[in-house]
Amino acid sequence: MKIIDIALTRRRLLKYGAAGLGLAATTPFFQAFADTIDDAQMVFSGPTISGKKKDGPYRIGFANGFSGNSWRAMAVRALELEAAANPDVAELLIVDGQNDITKQVNDIESLISQQVDAILVIANSGSAVVPALNAARQEGIVVAPFNLPIDGEGYDVYVGTNPQIKGNSSGTWLRNALGGKGKIVALGGIAGNSYTAAGWAGAQEVLGSDIEVLAYRDTDWSEDKAKVIMSDLIAAYPQIDGIWADGGQVTAGASKALLAAGRPLVPVTGDDYNGLLKLYDAEKGNQPNFDIGLISEPTWQGVVALRNSLALLRGEDLQRDLTITPQLITKDNYTTYMMPELADGVFVDTNLSAEELQKIFG
Repeated sequence: MKIIDIALTRRRLLKYGAAGLGLAATTPFFQAFADTIDDAQMVFSGPTISGKKKDGPYRIGFANGFSGNSWRAMAVRALELEAAANPDVAELLIVDGQNDITKQVNDIESLISQQVDAILVIANSGSAVVPALNAARQEGIVVAPFNLPIDGEGYDVYVGTNPQIKGNSSGTWLRNALGGKGKIVALGGIAGNSYTAAGWAGAQEVLGSDIEVLAYRDTDWSEDKAKVIMSDLIAAYPQIDGIWADGGQVTAGASKALLAAGRPLVPVTGDDYNGLLKLYDAEKGNQPNFDIGLISEPTWQGVVALRNSLALLRGEDLQRDLTITPQLITKDNYTTYMMPELADGVFVDTNLSAEELQKIFG
């Protein structure tokens, strides 16, 4: 278990100044720390949840399902900075489920035993964590899933994009990019995760009967694994006209597999992965069929989840579900989002400053 000493973190951040807290940008590609979130479109819905009205400062737990990619690294760093800058947070305890559903359940139970005031969670499985989260709520702990939804209504406040709507949008874009017909492969994230399941279900609703799905494979949202899986699919299918995925690192890896095999690049979906934007920029002139329809997945969702959890702990009432409207990135606006001077692993819908990103990616 990783325990962050917030007081120590705060002193360390003071040495870095405003940029260290993400309060200032060093290049025109970056928005200020608060503006990225404040300028976003977010809509509350669902039943109103009554605040808990507890005295602070508060001990916050974060049960991360896994930490195996750069999106998670950025999300964790954004949460750490927010906690360090907020006097209502006494301690932030972060546990890593290591892509193991049983371990994540055990992690949540451990946070309950440590009597934290709130548990933030990105669930590996939307169903497996429910009993543990129900137990947390029975102990008076605020439960705040974000990014990946959980089954049922056993939580206090959720923050995230709507994966089914995103799937509808990406499926519609891909269908239109293919002129309504063609053969595609679909590449998901972690097997059994609720996010990809909802997104793929939304895409299938709109793809239409003339789009043939050759295969569906899970990739763990890994560029390297997606490249290997796509190589196998290329060997199996002589015609692949498009790729659906909910992660830009996935379609970046798959597109590199096509290049390595001497096959033409095709329309792809995904999210705001800088490596895919850079790949499109480099190859668009040589690949007439290469096209992108990307829907962002903000790395600052945990920041909002923490703020909402603290509001409930202070006794404020909130509607349960907060849906973020993501950014649509296409060939027409991708240069607004691409960060050519930074690493492929950056997800560009971020509140982290250039300085913080350079610390993560070098």
